[in-house]
Order: sequence, then C-alpha cells, then structure tokens
Amino acid sequence: MTNTIEIKSLKKSFKSNLVLDGIDLSVKKGDVIGVIGPSGTGKSTLLRCINLLERPESGTINLNGKEVNLSTKNRAEILALRRATGMVFQRFNLFEGKTALENVMEGLIVVQKKSRQEAREIALKELENVGLADKINHYPKHLSGGQQQRVAIARTLAMRPELILLDEPTSALDPELVGEVLEVIKKIADEGFTMILVSHEMNFIRNVSNRVIFLDKGHIIEDGTPKEVFDSPKSERTREFFRRMAILEQPEYQI
Repeated sequence: MTNTIEIKSLKKSFKSNLVLDGIDLSVKKGDVIGVIGPSGTGKSTLLRCINLLERPESGTINLNGKEVNLSTKNRAEILALRRATGMVFQRFNLFEGKTALENVMEGLIVVQKKSRQEAREIALKELENVGLADKINHYPKHLSGGQQQRVAIARTLAMRPELILLDEPTSALDPELVGEVLEVIKKIADEGFTMILVSHEMNFIRNVSNRVIFLDKGHIIEDGTPKEVFDSPKSERTREFFRRMAILEQPEYQI
C-alpha cells in the first residue's frame, strides 16, 4: 500500500501553550487510526490542523503526491485539502432548517456542483447506509442525537473524502445512543474508508482500529497495533493513563 497522507513536523500553539510539537504521522489507505490520550493533550487540535480548521505555525501534509504547507493562506489549497478530508464533529453541525436528506445533499450541490437529482440519489443511498432511510424528511430537531450524528456521517460519506476525521463523535450523546453511532463507524471502517478517530471510548478504539497512537504533551508517545498499545505499552506514561482509566479491567466493546 502507498501512503495517502504524510504529515510532517506539525506544530501548533495557542498563545504560549505548545499543543502539538513536531508531529509526524503516516496514514495508509484503509487505515483506521485511533487517537487516545489525556484531555487537553491536542487530539482534537490534531484533526483540526489536518483539514486547516486550525492553522498550525508549521508543518506539511502530502496527500496523494501533492504537498501543502499547513501554514498556508492560499485559499485554493485550503479548499482542496478540506474537500479531500471529511470531518465528523462532536456536535453534528447540521442545518436546522434542512431535512436529513437536504443536509446530505447540500455539499454535493454546493461544493461538488452535482445536479439535484444526482445529489438526491447519492444522499438517499448514504442515509440508507447509516440506517436512516425512513428519516429522510425529518428535520434535526425531530431526530435523536444518535440519528443526527448518523446524518452527519452520511453527509461525510456522500462526499467520498480521501480521509475521514472523527472528533469524539459520541461525546455529545446520551449513553444509550452511543452504540448505534459506534455500529455505523465500525461498518464504514469495515468498508475500507481511511479514518482517524479521536474517542474516549477505549474499548471501541481497540475493537475498530488497526493502529492506535497515544498523544501526550504534544508528542506521539505510542504508535502500534491495538494489541501492542493496550496490552504492552512501551512508556510508563501510557501505562499510567490506562491505570487511571482502568481500561485493562473492562470487558471489550463488541459490535
């Protein structure tokens, strides 16, 4: 497999607080990379820097042979990178005045310039894919949080991005709704989409990822298979994190 994404020397600060300190990360086609670590350690910032919702001080990203300086102010480069990366947010970010179907169609029409008919066909397929074929005409306020997040995932899938970024996709959900969203994420991972997933659902990260990185104080401390990172972490910092989470004593999450 060839690398689809190469991130090098990524640095991001907020005033005097250095959040990401020279991150290097290679992502292969079909990878599902779980990002774990303490709160406030830069996990969400990493995702937001990859698609330039946050602008780093330095760093480059190489996507399918085209290198972009992540400190760029070039609007065309920023838009091209965002088109290649789909973002699933914690809080759904749906248009309240549009139905589920219209929310999924919007980017296809506005960004990809598809006809309404073609956009509708794609949107219907993706909503069916996330189990919402019977909710296409519902507005967000009439959907549960889990259903809204599944609409947001369908919207991302419809755009067929090179890389899907998921930023704590279940953190805003009531506990009983978490499973339905995790099930959809597991399904699209099994379909071969390339993803970077930030989540506090440790057992799910272990179950769905083929690779896990542990981020702490702006650095990647661990990078390996789920078994390597969870069962045999190399650093004491990682072992301490797991002890505090008591994750090694919990039953594995099963879809």
